[in-house]
Amino acid sequence: MKISYNWLQAYFEKPLPAPEKLAELISFGFSEVESVEKKGDDFVFDVKVLPDRACYALSHRGFAYDVSAFLGVPKKTVEYPQPEVKKTRPVSVRVEAPELCARYMAVVVENITPKEQTWAKEHLEAVGQRSVNPIVDGANIVMFDRGQPLHAFDADKVVGGIVVRRAKAGEKITTLDNREVNLDESVLIIADQESPLAIAGIKGGKKAEVTSATKNLILESASFDASYVRKASERLGIKTDASKRFENRFSADLARKSLGDFVAYLFEMDKNISVGETFDWYPNPVQVKKIQITPDYISAKLGMKLSDDVIEDSLARLLIGVGKAGGEWTLTPPVFRADLVIPEDIAEEVGRIVGYEKIPTTLPPKVSGNLETPKEFYYEWKIREVLVNAGFSEILTSSFSSKGSVAILKPLAADKSYARPDLRGSFTEALKMNSLNSALFGSDEVRIFEIGRVFTKDGERTALAIGYSGAKKKVAAALSEAGAVISEKLGATISGETKDGVFECVLDSALTKLPEPKSWDISIPASVSEKYKQFSLYPFIVRDIALFVPDGVGESEVEKVIADHAGEFLNSHHIFDVFKKDGKTSYAFRLLFQSLERTLTDAETNSWMEKINGAVQKKGWIVR
Repeated sequence: MKISYNWLQAYFEKPLPAPEKLAELISFGFSEVESVEKKGDDFVFDVKVLPDRACYALSHRGFAYDVSAFLGVPKKTVEYPQPEVKKTRPVSVRVEAPELCARYMAVVVENITPKEQTWAKEHLEAVGQRSVNPIVDGANIVMFDRGQPLHAFDADKVVGGIVVRRAKAGEKITTLDNREVNLDESVLIIADQESPLAIAGIKGGKKAEVTSATKNLILESASFDASYVRKASERLGIKTDASKRFENRFSADLARKSLGDFVAYLFEMDKNISVGETFDWYPNPVQVKKIQITPDYISAKLGMKLSDDVIEDSLARLLIGVGKAGGEWTLTPPVFRADLVIPEDIAEEVGRIVGYEKIPTTLPPKVSGNLETPKEFYYEWKIREVLVNAGFSEILTSSFSSKGSVAILKPLAADKSYARPDLRGSFTEALKMNSLNSALFGSDEVRIFEIGRVFTKDGERTALAIGYSGAKKKVAAALSEAGAVISEKLGATISGETKDGVFECVLDSALTKLPEPKSWDISIPASVSEKYKQFSLYPFIVRDIALFVPDGVGESEVEKVIADHAGEFLNSHHIFDVFKKDGKTSYAFRLLFQSLERTLTDAETNSWMEKINGAVQKKGWIVR
């Protein structure tokens, strides 16, 4: 959501902190400010409003409420003058789907002459919105201000009354962006006696579109079921600013003031308008929530002792009413705070206002006595211990696959349409990629394993995959040896299938038969501390060099000569073979060349190898 600094300042009597400072405070307080952009004499905040606060913070007033609470700066009341009610044509509304519509308000406005409002266009542009026409601009400004979506119909294009109903099979609507949408009974629509006028909570239709020639209006302010709006907009492929707010449970109580602001905007634009009686269908008004809590509970949840006065002050800044009966408090959150439901919500809000940075760091209490260790957890770590000590590294691959027996309802991608039926698919790819890049690791072999859940038609299982890549004659032995050591350590035989350098087995049946662990005796080698080193996105080139040197010439001396003449793009090097023959020693080195800025050529690499050969021969060493 974007919000103008100048418009935000309009909600406060006192000056707010400078834009950059305010952005920093907001990010620490309740919402991340992704950017601050200067526009003329104004600044525009691009704020990331997360779902937990979207029920009120997807509006400028809701945002100002949070700024006021967090900074402790009082927010002023901003209201607009209303015109007198006059006699107009009647508006008839019938709600046939009350399970999807909590409230529906409508009012007729007649004899309006749309006039361009420069300030409205500038305000919309500042928050990343385009101007449509003076009337629609007013609806959008109020929506961004209050959070309540609004809609205006051209009253002269509406046949009969307004009906809020489910669409009929085969009905269609052409939306305001000229898209023809097929409807069915799952879609709630706003219709007249003849046909659909709008998709409720999502998008208006062309039939009663407001234009510069519009003279008479029916204004709508309503509240639609959040789950319905989310599912319908997803299925129809239509996401709008209105649907985003409805699906985040904006309070139905906002409808009246928002409609009043829309009327006030039109009255400011044209003082000659006639505004009729407001129709308000609201059979089940939103009930004020009550939350029972104690100050001690809040302190305990936050891990710091707060006085009753500090807690009460924090609640007052959040406009949360407090009723006291002894040590028990009854709290009444503002009706627009649909996110405040349970005592934990209150503790979190108090912590936010007080400042999380003020919560002291404390160690959890030591646990005394013997702790029970889940059997499966223990033996999975025992397998890790065996494999890590044998030189294997653990990897984690995706739990999704392009095939399987358990389909994903909403897959992230085409190749992630199923829950993986085994580890082998993605694990084999990981083994291959590690093998292709093994030179970067300074090794000629790759040893990896994975323990993870797989999803078969018979249910979830825990599987183990072990992979080896290196000399072909070592593959079978390395996997067999790893399996044998695991079986020995567990005291139970694990069996599975070996293919393409990968052994895989299902662990469930073997682990079930094992005894309960008596103690935690797992010993995993400590990780080696490493400093981050920038890596290249460009391909590397590998070259090998083997040479005979006289006895007494050490590995480090040979290595230094090679490194000194290998050029600036020598990324890494390591020795991979040593043997002695006829009083001489043979050393074989693997060199890896790579640039951080471009792809190297074979010709460049060959020139460096020639320099190395020349330097070696000057020493009297023989290149094999």
